[in-house]
Amino acid sequence: MQHKWLERTELLIKENGIKNLQKSHILVVGLGGVGSFATEFLVRAGIGKLT
Repeated sequence: MQHKWLERTELLIKENGIKNLQKSHILVVGLGGVGSFATEFLVRAGIGKLT
């Protein structure tokens, strides 16, 4: 387990999935109504890097 705040995500995708998320680099285009919520959820899921 990496962090306490990732416990629920780890239940779904296991420790290997968490590691893959942390290595991921995501490009977000548009931070309007939908983009801002999607970006927040990506960060909460443990995405490694956002652009």
